[in-house]
Amino acid sequence: MSGVEYGAVARGDVILASHQETDGDFEYPLKELLRVLPTDADIRTTRSNGGVTFHFLVSDGLTYACATTADVGLRLPFTFLDLTKERFNIGSLQTRAWTAMEHELSREFSTVMASIMVKCNEGKMGDHISTLKGQVQEVKVVMTQNIEKIVERGERLDTLLDKTQELESSSTQFRAGAKKVKAAMCMKNVRWWIIIGVAATAVVVIIVLFATGVIKT
Repeated sequence: MSGVEYGAVARGDVILASHQETDGDFEYPLKELLRVLPTDADIRTTRSNGGVTFHFLVSDGLTYACATTADVGLRLPFTFLDLTKERFNIGSLQTRAWTAMEHELSREFSTVMASIMVKCNEGKMGDHISTLKGQVQEVKVVMTQNIEKIVERGERLDTLLDKTQELESSSTQFRAGAKKVKAAMCMKNVRWWIIIGVAATAVVVIIVLFATGVIKT
């Protein structure tokens, strides 16, 4: 069989879960490599031991490993490791991995690795890079839609601000007009009071003149 033959998840040199599709001893050469593999930084590397080629993905202190036949290249094993990491980080397995004993998580996760391994080897998982590109494209579409909505809301806000400014301008004009009307009314009232005062004064003067005999009937 050509493809991924063995997969494992480890903490240091403690193999937490594993699955293999073919006969053979993979754990012994794997443990020898795990003992010298640095885990203080995220890395991807390929190493050989005992005639077996192993591929490693170190992430957040945990190691995802697989063994492949020599003719598969690098894309297939690292696709398998990426998918294994994604599935392992779902749920509580990642948290439990820090205290779990040797193969303690195999019962729960080996079947998951088996499923991923079969699909990868049969080509049913597709190109993981293409899948990731598709996911990125979906995210771009969603982000574009969100930006368009924000811009639309911004345009609505601009329209509302314009209307508010128009109302403020109309209100200012109304207040100015009201002041002018009030001033005009006050002037008109003053004129009427002047006319009334003059008329009253004239009447009083006439009455006084009649009373004093200045004006004779």
